[in-house]
Amino acid sequence: MTRRAALNEAARTWFSRGGARRTAPGETRRPARPQRPASRPRPDLRLLPGAAAAWLLTWGALVLPAEVVLTLGGLLSILLLLALLLALAHLRQQTRRRGPADRALPGSRLSRSRRGRVPGERRPHPLPSPGLDDRLPRRPGALWADLDRLAARAVATTDLRAGRRRGRRVALTSARRRRESRPGRRRSPGRYRARTTPVTWGAGLLLALALTAPVTAITGVRMMHRQQDPLTAAAARQSTVTFEGRVSGDPKKLTATSFGGEPLVLVRLKLSRIEVGGKASGARRTLRSSAQLVVFGSGTWGDLVAGQRVRAPAKLKPTDPGKPEVAVAFVRSGPEITHPGTWPWRFAEHLREGLREACAGLPSDARGLLPALVVGDTSNLDPDLAADLQAGGLTHLTAVSGSNVAILAAVTFVVIGALRGGRRTQAAGTVLVIAGFVVLARPEPSVLRASVMGVLAVSGVLVARRSAGAPVLAATVVILLGVDPWLARSFGFALSVLATAGLLLLVPIWLYRLRRWPQGPVLALAVPVAALVVTAPVTILLDPVVSLVSIPANLLADAAVAPATIAGVVAAALSLVWPDGATLVAWAGGLATQWIAIVAHRAADVPAGALPWPDGPAGSALFAALSLVCAGLLVRGAWRTALATPVLVGACLVLPRWVPVLPGGGPPSDWLVVQCEVGQGSATAIRSGPDRAVLVDAGPDPQLADRCLRRAGVHHLDLVLVTHFHADHADGLAGALDGRGAPPVYVSPVALPGTQAREVAALAPGSRTLPVTGGISGTAGTGDWQVRWRLVPPSASAVRAGLAAGRDPEGEEINNVSVVMLAEVRGVRVAALGDVEPDAQRALLRTLTTETTSTADPASAVSSQDVDVVVLSHHGSAKQEERLYRFLHPRVALIGVGADNDYGHPAPAALSMLQRVGARAFRTDTQGQIAVVGGPRDLRVVTSK
Repeated sequence: MTRRAALNEAARTWFSRGGARRTAPGETRRPARPQRPASRPRPDLRLLPGAAAAWLLTWGALVLPAEVVLTLGGLLSILLLLALLLALAHLRQQTRRRGPADRALPGSRLSRSRRGRVPGERRPHPLPSPGLDDRLPRRPGALWADLDRLAARAVATTDLRAGRRRGRRVALTSARRRRESRPGRRRSPGRYRARTTPVTWGAGLLLALALTAPVTAITGVRMMHRQQDPLTAAAARQSTVTFEGRVSGDPKKLTATSFGGEPLVLVRLKLSRIEVGGKASGARRTLRSSAQLVVFGSGTWGDLVAGQRVRAPAKLKPTDPGKPEVAVAFVRSGPEITHPGTWPWRFAEHLREGLREACAGLPSDARGLLPALVVGDTSNLDPDLAADLQAGGLTHLTAVSGSNVAILAAVTFVVIGALRGGRRTQAAGTVLVIAGFVVLARPEPSVLRASVMGVLAVSGVLVARRSAGAPVLAATVVILLGVDPWLARSFGFALSVLATAGLLLLVPIWLYRLRRWPQGPVLALAVPVAALVVTAPVTILLDPVVSLVSIPANLLADAAVAPATIAGVVAAALSLVWPDGATLVAWAGGLATQWIAIVAHRAADVPAGALPWPDGPAGSALFAALSLVCAGLLVRGAWRTALATPVLVGACLVLPRWVPVLPGGGPPSDWLVVQCEVGQGSATAIRSGPDRAVLVDAGPDPQLADRCLRRAGVHHLDLVLVTHFHADHADGLAGALDGRGAPPVYVSPVALPGTQAREVAALAPGSRTLPVTGGISGTAGTGDWQVRWRLVPPSASAVRAGLAAGRDPEGEEINNVSVVMLAEVRGVRVAALGDVEPDAQRALLRTLTTETTSTADPASAVSSQDVDVVVLSHHGSAKQEERLYRFLHPRVALIGVGADNDYGHPAPAALSMLQRVGARAFRTDTQGQIAVVGGPRDLRVVTSK
């Protein structure tokens, strides 16, 4: 019998017996069944292993050759076909052996009533054909449960039995009798364990193959298509091409700057065609391309809008394997807009602009945070607030997440229902709102995940099924990986899926375990704890710290997310027809976001608010083990699980203290050296007094440089060194000098690029800088904080090469004219290397090995051997001379690097080199502002993250 025939037969039987009919006049209504006590949640996990296998397989396949992945997808597809043939053969064999009417429906009362039969006794089913048990409870929606049972029973007659729809799995009758016949055995009614048989294992493997084989095959086809794209070959040759494509997301302003001094912008494009070849030779060709491209530009590139079609020439470089983009493009000119974009993108941009205008009158924190929370627009977000949100574990509120989609979908569904809209109207309206919000907030991974889950949930509502979160999440993962396999390597997608899984699996069980407690407070606390437990192993790979204030901060801030989201969306919609009303509604959302900002500021001010954690896979595995133990204690309450708790807790407390790292919100009062967090750039302060310092470089941003020195308590600068004039070292000088006296400014002898050199000269006291053309040494500050310093100029060959590079002041020739500073404060020796490349590093090594001092005054001499702290050259690029670092032999290496850089800084090769020479690396992209404290014998490091 087919499933459709089973459904029709069940429907006729159900309606012929009355179905869920009302009580007729004079008829006695059957008394209601007593309400059962709360049962333990048992989520349906059958799809999760297959979805996880598909995810892991795709994650690994993206770094393999396309031919290998395509072959693997073909093999899995063949295995799937063979498994289906075996399953069909087994079904036919079981059908011949006994018909589908020979057994009671699994989970029905009739099936449960057989538990007292004599072993070996067979009793035929009372119904001659598949039908409904009269004793089944009649309730609205029961038809669908009955139809599902009958259809499953008529089609699938294997030993794998589906339990009741509440998730309980029912054992076979014979196995149930054997277990219950044991003396002294007590079991609560309806709780049985499913028997594991080869058939059940085979069904599980078949389901996993059904999910992984299509995803792997699609991944292989997509990778083969990408490999044959003309952009791949052009990027491999590092050619200069003219591309044309559609902007797929909002431009992202980076903390780094271009060599011309303008803010650097990252733009992602979906290409349509490229032009390759030379115009002079007449061999220029136009080729179609559908690859993705990352563009680094400045100026008008930051004014682009998602959906626009642009055209520009650029030089290409290939990306690393596993990334969705085929190439990286470096442009020297602005984009040519060839098409303004389709109407959905233009309409969405009008809404976003209307929201920004409605928020214009709000306080500064709310003005930037409301658009960021609602539509992901961070253009007006204050940098200080962004840093405090990150320190308080609230960074997810600056980007659109699945909670925004869920809130809007739920509100839309309820509002349409309140207006007496039918189920289909509710479902259609909710799907339209979800689709529109994806365009409005941009198709980020978390938004896509929540949108697909919302559509699947609404589809379940249409067929009157209960919501099943875990199967819907698994189906969403498989669907999205089939559409875009590169989501498997997206940290945003991973965090979104894991957080959702934690909420669906852990929160219901914790509520059940703590059911005797007030459910409101338990639910409010369980949500952030579950999200932290499942996502922390991934976030540790990005930032090796565990925030101690994240849970209370999220507990206080989560209540304001829903009002802010609803008010923001309503304000954006009203801005088209009633701007004044939009401003009024934006004020309501501004109150909610202002509260979130207050929570972030207070959380960031908590001392020792973050616990340093071992980085890398080892630290992630350690936290995952601790999370499993905690979850096991709450889920099962088993005493055996508790035995591992002391060991893991001890490891968590001991391992972070093996390294000289202490957490803190800012530099302590006895700091010696501070590596500022200024993005993709470098700024190092060496203390020369209670409120004084020597500054080496100033980073790319004046505001970030001023904030770093202000937090360190520096009110006066005794000396400033600009190692070279690239913008990521010189553009922040205005903020560093603001109100901090008139210190002498030493600079590189090569004044290139000219724009930065002139700006630095204009900021220096008397508009005069001091080029370092020879060895210079001296002291700064007085008393115990006196700093002895020495400046090592670039070699003569490096200066000549730098002067010859006047037309292209962006290459390594300008890096090689960096001035190196050697300093000593309270016995701690510091070496700041600027951006010297390997050639200049070898020349510096020759200079240091042949000279012990650069002046005749031995009192001001600074030793270059066995330094304690080194500022790694060129932000930790792969181009390092290991012999120089072995000569310096540092204990601590400071790396000034931006979290959003696309240069691969710090390079794994540089980090491995530091490990070989015995230096511990600290980086500002993951650890924030870094302070060195103590002395030569008790050197310690304090990080702000």
